[in-house]
Amino acid sequence: MQSFSWTSILFYVAFGIFVYYQQLHTKNFQGDSEGFHMALNLSIGIGMIVGLLYLVNYGIATTWWVPIVIFVIGILGTFVGVIAERIIGTQTLSLAGFIGWPLCAYYMFAYIPKTGA
Repeated sequence: MQSFSWTSILFYVAFGIFVYYQQLHTKNFQGDSEGFHMALNLSIGIGMIVGLLYLVNYGIATTWWVPIVIFVIGILGTFVGVIAERIIGTQTLSLAGFIGWPLCAYYMFAYIPKTGA
């Protein structure tokens, strides 16, 4: 299966975990800093756009159906975040996301295979 770059997909799963926990953090936000809440929402919005662009780019670089499989793997892989959450906590995952998801995004794009449709 040349269409699948497991390295890229693993970075996509980690990316999804970071964005998910930022969404969870903003949903249950109880802080006083409206600026931080806005930064969280901005990070989530940009993260969701980047995730969509990744899937589109992957589909263009390989075949149209591969991003659908990767999306499902990403959803299932996000459940791995539950293990990380129990070890380091929800808020820590959310805060780590400010650095974690951009790093994961860089590598998930870098490892997209260039096989052509």
